[in-house]
Amino acid sequence: MTDLLARFARDRAALLAALVLAGLALAAASAQLLWPLDPEAVGGPPLLRPLVDPAHPLGTDRLGRDVLARLLHGARLSLTVAFAAALAASVLGSAVGLAAGLAGGRADELLMRITDAFQTVPGFLLALAFVSVFGPEAQSVVLAIAASAWTGPARLVRAEIASLAGRDFVLAAIVAGLPRREIALRVLLPNALPPVVAYAATNVASAVLIEAALSFLGLADPNRASWGAMIAEGRAVLVSEPWLSILPGLALLLTVLAVNLVGEGLNEALAPRRARP
Repeated sequence: MTDLLARFARDRAALLAALVLAGLALAAASAQLLWPLDPEAVGGPPLLRPLVDPAHPLGTDRLGRDVLARLLHGARLSLTVAFAAALAASVLGSAVGLAAGLAGGRADELLMRITDAFQTVPGFLLALAFVSVFGPEAQSVVLAIAASAWTGPARLVRAEIASLAGRDFVLAAIVAGLPRREIALRVLLPNALPPVVAYAATNVASAVLIEAALSFLGLADPNRASWGAMIAEGRAVLVSEPWLSILPGLALLLTVLAVNLVGEGLNEALAPRRARP
C-alpha cells in the first residue's frame, strides 16, 4: 500500500486532482455546516447576481434560492450517487467475472453473452428506461447507473482470472489442497481487482454525467438540488443570466476532470503490480 501511494504521489496532476476531489467530497459532506441555508427555500430576491450580496455570494436563481447552497447540496447528491453506483457496478461486475472465469465452458459463455447483451445498450438509455419505470429517487438512479456500468468490471475480472489461472502461486494453492472457494476469494480475486479499481474511476465519471443528464431531463428527485437540474433551470435565462448554468456546469466539469485524472494516476500506479509475473 505504501509503494502504491508513493507511485501515485509522483503523478502531480493525479495528486492535485485527488486533493480537489477530496475537497469537493468534504464540502458536500459538510454542506449544512459550511453554508447553512436551505437549498430549496426562497431566501432572497430572484436572479441576484454573484458578488453583489454577501448573504448570497453566488447569487440566487429565478425563485430566489441561494445558488451556493444548491451547488454544495448538488455536489452531495452527485458524488453520493456516482460513488455508490460505481461501487455497486464493481461488486456486481467482479462477481460475474469471477464466476465466469472459474466456471469456464458453457457457464462462461452464457455469462459473457449476457454481458454482451448489456453492452449493446447505451448506458444512458438503459438508465433512462430504468428510472422511467422505477421512479426518480436517488436509489433508483444508483441502480440504473450500476445496471449499465457492471459489464466493464466483469470483463476485466474474467480476463484477469484467465491470465492468473496458470501462475505458480495459484498452482501452489491448488497443490496445497486449499478449497476451490478459498482459492477464488483469497488468491485469485485480490490479484484480479487492481485493474477494476482503476476502471472504477471511469464509472464514477460516467455516473456523474449520467446523473446530471437525468436531472437535466427532469428524471431525478425534484426535491433535491442537483447540478443537472440547475443547468436546466438556467436555460430560461441563459442569455441574460448565464452564470446560473455556467456555475453548475463548471462544477460538473471540474468533478469529471478530477475523477478522470485520479483514474489515470491509479492506472499508472497499479501498472507495476499488474506487470509482476
